Amino acid sequence: MKRDESAPLGSILVTGATGKVGRRLVAELLGAGHRVAIVTRSSDAARTLWQGQEPRPGPEIRTADLTDPSSLGSVCDGIDTLFHLASYSPRPDEPDIYEAPPHWPVTAVGTANLMARVEPSGIRRVIYLSSIKAMGDRAGALGRPADESSIPAPDSLYGRAKLAAERSVLELGRTTGRHAAVLRLPMVYGLGESGNIARMVKAVAAGRFPPWPRIENHRAAIHVEDAVAAAILVANHPETAGEVYLVTDGRDYSTRWLYEQSLIALGRPVPRWTIPLPVLRLAAGIGTLGERLTRRRMPLTLAGLGKLTGDAWFSSAKLERDLGFRARRTLETEIPQLSRALAQVSDAGT
Repeated sequence: MKRDESAPLGSILVTGATGKVGRRLVAELLGAGHRVAIVTRSSDAARTLWQGQEPRPGPEIRTADLTDPSSLGSVCDGIDTLFHLASYSPRPDEPDIYEAPPHWPVTAVGTANLMARVEPSGIRRVIYLSSIKAMGDRAGALGRPADESSIPAPDSLYGRAKLAAERSVLELGRTTGRHAAVLRLPMVYGLGESGNIARMVKAVAAGRFPPWPRIENHRAAIHVEDAVAAAILVANHPETAGEVYLVTDGRDYSTRWLYEQSLIALGRPVPRWTIPLPVLRLAAGIGTLGERLTRRRMPLTLAGLGKLTGDAWFSSAKLERDLGFRARRTLETEIPQLSRALAQVSDAGT
C-alpha cells in the first residue's frame, strides 16, 4: 500500500479488525474514503467478512500474528496511522474470562512486539483502544465517577495485560515523538445481539433474568458508533499525543434500571417483588463451584454477581473538555431497538 497523502490520517492500518468494534471502525474509515489495511491471523475469515462490499473496495488484508515477531516484517509498510484494537477473545463457554491465560501473550506481549515493529516504520500516529479494566474495578467504585487521574490498579489478568499494552504504546510515543494516545472503553453496546447488554435483554425476554433487587449501582457504557467516533477524533488531533482518555456516553446505569427498561420495551409488567440479594449470592456461589468443577462458564457466578451489583462508574469529561466530544447514543434508545429486533427474530421463528 502506498501512502495516501491526500487524507489527514493518510493510509491506515487496523489490528483487531475482525472484532465487533474493529469491524465498525473499518466500515467507518472505508465509508469516509480512507485507504485501510487490516492485520489478521486468518485471511480467509477476514475476506468472508468483507465480501459483497462492491462497489466500495474492502480493506487490504495483511496476515500476521502479534505473538510471533517474525511474522510482522512488512506489516507496517506504507502506513501513516495505526488503530490498535487486537486482544485475546475468550471462547463463549470459557470460564473466568478475565483470567484467561492467553490475555498476556496476545495483548501485552503482542502489543510490545507490534510497537517494536512500528518504531523503525513510517507510522506517524498510534491510537490504542484499551479498556477501563486497565484501571481496575475499584477505580469505578468510589461513590463518584472515576477519571483519568485515578492510579491504575488492575485486578485481573485482562486488566494487567491492557495496562501493559497501554504503556508500550505511550512509551513509543515518548521515545520517538510520535502521536500516541490511549482510549479506555467501558461496556460497549450497539453490537447487535452480541455484548453484555444484548445478552441481558435476551435473558429478560426469555424469562431467565430474575426480578432484580433495587440496588442503585452505577455503570458506564458507550455505543460502538460513539467509541469509533472518539477514536477517529483523537487520531485527528495531534495535541492528544501522550494522553489517556475515558470514553463513555455520559450516563450511568444501574442493573435494576436496565432490567426495568428491558421489561418495559418488551411490553411486560415490572414485577412488584424482587429476588433477595442473599438468595442471589447463594445461587452465584453454586455457579462458581460448578464453573470450577466443569471448567465451563455458568450463567451466574460470584464474580458475575459482583459486576451486576457493583459500580463501574467513569467520566469522559476530559475528552469533552479537550475535544468537545459528546456521545450521540444512549441506552434509552438502544434497549427498545434491541427489544424490537428480538421480537422480529421471535416472530420469524414461529
